[in-house]
Amino acid sequence: MGHYIAFGVTGSLMLAVNGYMLHCALKKRTRMTPLKRWGPLILTILAMFLILADLLRHVLQDTKVWPEGPWPGSSQYRANCPKENMSCLSAIGWIFTIVCTYTGFVLLFIGTMWNANFIQKLKQIKKEWKQLRA
Repeated sequence: MGHYIAFGVTGSLMLAVNGYMLHCALKKRTRMTPLKRWGPLILTILAMFLILADLLRHVLQDTKVWPEGPWPGSSQYRANCPKENMSCLSAIGWIFTIVCTYTGFVLLFIGTMWNANFIQKLKQIKKEWKQLRA
């Protein structure tokens, strides 16, 4: 049940983030290059699919749509491994748990910071700080 709840909550939150990102992209000036206008949204949409991939793997495994074995089974850990830790991750575990999830969160971070124009705001803060100290 926990996997279903996690998938539903995370999916809902990611849809809300992407809805906001779409709102921001539509609100931006049309004189902008397409990459500057739509880039953050594209990154957060990719992030959504990558972040949800491991949760979907869990749901498919729980419902027996994607059985645990044999290859390419949905099991996150190798068979006959005594502990459930990173050293026991299977290829599927590495792909879904490590690669997809962490890449998704990096893309989500980059997309939201890009949308917030974070670098430009930091440069402005630096400029104002220098003016205050002059």
